[in-house]
Amino acid sequence: MKNKFLIPALFSLMVLALSGCIINLKTSNASDGGIFKSADLGDHWAQITSVYHVGDVAYSFASYDATALVMDPTDNKAIYFGTADQGLFYTYNGGTGWQQTLTGSGPINALAVSPKERCIIYAALGNRLYKTVDCSRHWSYQLIETREDPNNQINAVAVDSFNTNIVYAGTSGRGLFRSDDSGFSWHAVKFFDDRILDILINQADSRIIYAATALKGIFKTTDAGVTWQPLFSDQLIKDKENLLAYRALILDPTVPDGLLYASQYGFLMRSKDGGASWQDIKLLTPPSATLIYSLAINPKDGNNLFYGTAKALYRSVDNGANWITRVLPTARAAKFILLDPQADNTLYLGVKIVQ
Repeated sequence: MKNKFLIPALFSLMVLALSGCIINLKTSNASDGGIFKSADLGDHWAQITSVYHVGDVAYSFASYDATALVMDPTDNKAIYFGTADQGLFYTYNGGTGWQQTLTGSGPINALAVSPKERCIIYAALGNRLYKTVDCSRHWSYQLIETREDPNNQINAVAVDSFNTNIVYAGTSGRGLFRSDDSGFSWHAVKFFDDRILDILINQADSRIIYAATALKGIFKTTDAGVTWQPLFSDQLIKDKENLLAYRALILDPTVPDGLLYASQYGFLMRSKDGGASWQDIKLLTPPSATLIYSLAINPKDGNNLFYGTAKALYRSVDNGANWITRVLPTARAAKFILLDPQADNTLYLGVKIVQ
């Protein structure tokens, strides 16, 4: 499993193309994709898609959709942007300039950065999981989903926050796999009844893990995968139509075991006790009227919430009692929202065309 996949380094003398201008109006064209950055919580945006280049040829990923977007937990200037067919773009200066790697290898379905070691990154590409330990200069594949169905994909990857040798991968083939040796070898943890779309590991207690499936709900373990329980009660499922249809789930960093969940039901739901109880956070639209694509919570203020739709970014400073609405700087949907933990007013927006 250690076949090398060499990505040529781009660290020779480079010239930086200028980043995009501030965008205030909603646009609809082939170059309104990629990633946008705001220094005022979404009131104004700048498109930041310029790639470092050599010579006179400028290059930008402004036409690409985001399939993954993560920030290095140890470095708020290191951001990784995955695409469906153009590889991975990464920046180490907050988006001023980008570099490209992992081209020609399939869609990047998920990314995970080690919570402790800078430059150790895992990338799920199609049915393979790749790893780099030197800031994307070289990659090797760590896991391959070999079952006969060609649609089997690795959709999710997560790294244990206490023991970073432990890595989890979730697949569209319903399997949750674990490695205890940084990806060298793997074993099956559990096969669910639906494809796995996301894996979240509690940052305070890595024995607590959440596995999100497409249509069967969220499952939780408190013993690192030995036993699993559904997160939603039968009564809650009965009361809320389309509750199990997954849209987005994030950890709440302001409490020991908190969650913010968006389903096709149309409300945000928040739990401060690991899913034992839930609070409905009502939106400005009726249930099932708006699809939510992304969520964020300010790690310094749990009342400061964000969610993104196909047309707008919403933010609240009072736990959802009131919402501030801002039109997106693009005709594409707000697929990913990143809030810079070191700069309270800085947001990154990864966008994608949706049907």
